[in-house]
This record gives sequence, structure tokens and C-alpha cells, in this order.
Amino acid sequence: MTLGHKVIVDAVFRDMGLDVFLDGLKRDQGNSVAAETVALVANSVEMTGISVNRLDRMIEKDIVREEYGLESNTARSIYRTVDRLGGNSDRIVAFLGETMKRKYGLRMQTVFMDWTSLFFEAPQQGIVRVGYSRDHRPDRPQVTIGLSMDRDSGMPVGLTVNAGNILDVSHFEDTFEQIRPLLPEDALIVFDNGAYSRKNSALLDEAGIGFVTRQQLNASDDKFAKAHADDWIRIDDDISYQLIKGNRGRKRYLFRSDVRRAYVLNSYRSKAERDYDEMEFISKGIDAGKKPRKKYRNSNCFISTHLSYQFPLKVFSREEAIDKAVTSMISGREGLFVLSTNRELSAWKVLELYRARGQVETAFRDLKHGIDRRPARCTSEMAIKGRILISFLALFCMSMVRFLYPQYRNLTAESLCEELGSFSLTVLVRKGEPKRRIFSNFGPLIRLIRGDNRPEWVPKAPDQATIDRFSV
Repeated sequence: MTLGHKVIVDAVFRDMGLDVFLDGLKRDQGNSVAAETVALVANSVEMTGISVNRLDRMIEKDIVREEYGLESNTARSIYRTVDRLGGNSDRIVAFLGETMKRKYGLRMQTVFMDWTSLFFEAPQQGIVRVGYSRDHRPDRPQVTIGLSMDRDSGMPVGLTVNAGNILDVSHFEDTFEQIRPLLPEDALIVFDNGAYSRKNSALLDEAGIGFVTRQQLNASDDKFAKAHADDWIRIDDDISYQLIKGNRGRKRYLFRSDVRRAYVLNSYRSKAERDYDEMEFISKGIDAGKKPRKKYRNSNCFISTHLSYQFPLKVFSREEAIDKAVTSMISGREGLFVLSTNRELSAWKVLELYRARGQVETAFRDLKHGIDRRPARCTSEMAIKGRILISFLALFCMSMVRFLYPQYRNLTAESLCEELGSFSLTVLVRKGEPKRRIFSNFGPLIRLIRGDNRPEWVPKAPDQATIDRFSV
């Protein structure tokens, strides 16, 4: 069996005291909640998706159950543990944040917040509702997930789950209130424009928390840019800006990206070229006496819709027609975007903070990669929150590796999982002889986690005092 994922989860749970905390969530009978959670999270760290059914099959073997310290009734008990984790999700996330702050001194000076959706192949029920889908699956019900991440450490410090029809602007308050007790007085929140509103910005002002966010361009921005066309201040070869005084002492920085503008104009030209080719195709078909396409015809059997086409660009060459089409598409907003803040921050600092949001986007990809989105028995709110929390804990474990060992900070989750997956355990069972456990493929990360390469540092099964041999 692969053992590297269990090693990392065991190490993080012990280090954070999470194993003791989880075991305090139930009475002293049956399987340990911590042991079952380790099995679930280790399964998720493999980046293959949480599947309790698949985990059931894996732990059918006595030997595997022994490695995790589980009893024979795990198959039924583990579903109850998922529900229990979901019911205590906020407590668990708060415990991790407080422990990171106390033990490792996380200041949480700058926190990124973002939201995403996760669709399910299941009927609408409870918090699984149809809403705006970032997965481009509007036909499927979903839940919305809020994630908070400390910038300096890269550690996830907040997780909220809401109904699938809740927008970011409404989800914002839950996410903020969850991490609010962890924030220092001079904290700064960075989030995208989907969560910005006067109410949310007033909430941050009232709490004395700074923010950096992107806002939608409006007509006054267009007017300002046109009136100050020669007043752009250059930051680098690509970015220039202008400062617009906002209400309540806020700063609105209007940025212009030459690279972004060129990209948008190129997309306009590509669209015009495709449209011109389509126009020529339709024109040739009509000249040849073919019937017009039925794409825009009424399907009512009592109505006959006749299409007609006009080709006013025949007097122009292809390039001239495309140039005119591109000119007609230009709005003046190409390459422009607005970032707003309630702090005395320079344009470069505001831009740098907003660009750094890519960390939380990467974390979301890792979080969603470890979630099985086809849970046949995942219908209750607690079960859904429990499954998402398990993936959050897997993300937390991987983030701890990057936080504690800077040499792994730039590795993707997939690369870390590949190295962990190489560490394996073989259990030899022979009649009349004790079981022998053989460990192999001690990679650099496993050695770091165990602290030494001596056999006694190799993880032991419950009640096993010695290890026969190991291979490096």
C-alpha cells in the first residue's frame, strides 16, 4: 500500500493537535474520529477525489485497517464521521487558524478571499441549488465555497459553504466573519469585484479592516479617462495609471495595460475575420440558389419566417471591411481596469496585492481536484460540508509542507503527491509466522517529515514495536 499520504496527514494532525481535538467530538466508543479522518484525508491527498465507497473497498482488508487503527465496522462508521465533520466544520477551521496563529505566529496581515462553485450530479436538495456556475454547468445544482488564505504563509485559514444560489456579494459576510477574530487591527483583505458592494465595504470600514478590490468600470471612469488622456503615469513597460479620488476617502486607481489592450484588439480582429468568412459563405450559397439556413427561423408550424440578407461591405476589400468592423467594436475600455482601496497605498502596491490573488486561485484548483462530485449518498447538508472539509484538510496538509519546507514552496500539489506516493509499505503474511512490514522508497520529503532515516523513525502500525527492515 502507498503510505506517504498517511505519513504527511499523521504528521500534520499531530503537530497541530488536531487528532486530539477530533477525538473530543464523540464518546469513547467505536472507531477514533481522528483515525477515520486521517484515512479520509490521506485518500483525498492522493488527488484522485474523495470517494467513501472507494475507501470502503480499500479498508475491507484487515491489514489496511490495522495501519489506520480502524476496527471492522468502519464501513458504516465512516459515513457518520463525514456527517460529524460537516456539523463541526466551523469549529475545526477555527481551531486550525487559532493554532497556526499561536504556534507559528501567523500575523494574517494580508488575507486573500475568493469564492467558487462546485456542481453535483444529484438532484436539488437543501443547499445543493442551481445558481451561477463557474464550472460552466448551469444544468447542474451546486454549492458555493468561500476560501480565505494568508498571503505570507500560503496557509488556508477559512472555509465557508453556502447554497448554490448564493452570490459572492452575499457570501462575503460569512467568509469575513469567520476569519475576523484572527485578524490584527491593521489587516488587509484582498478580493475580487464579484464580492464588492457598498454594504460589504462599509462592513470592512466599520471593523477597521483595509481592503483592495477590483471594481467595474463605469461611465464616470470613461469620462475621466477621456478628459485626462495625456495624464497617464507609467509604472513599467506595460502598466500605467491615473488616480481618481473616491468617496469616503477611498482611492480608485484606473490602470491601463498595453499588453491587455493589444490582446483584446487582437480578439476583436479574430472575431471580425471569422464573421467575414461566414458572410462570404452565406453570400456564395445564396448566389448559388441555395435556401438560407434555418438557424434564426421560427419553429412554429403556423408561421412562415423568411430570412433576408444584406451585404453592404461588398464595396470594400476584405482587409478594409475587417478594419471597419474592428473600429466599430472598440469601446475605449480595452486594457482598462479599476482597483480600489481604503488605505494609503501606492498604485504599484495595490497592483501587486491584487496580482498575488493567484495563490488562492491555485488553492481552489487543488481543493476541487480532491472532491468527488458524484456522491450517491451525499445528500444532507452536513455530509456535503463534511466532504468539502476533508478536501480542505488535505489542502491544509499540502500547504503545511510548503510552509515548513521552503524548498517545496514552488512545487505543485500534483508533484508533492507524486513524491509522497512513492513511499510504500509491503506486509508479508505467512502461515505460522508474524507479519513482516517492509518499507521502501524513502524520498527526501519523507525523510524531512520523519526527521531522520533510522528505522525507528519509520511509522509503526498500532501496537507494533519493531520494524523488520526497510529499503532506501
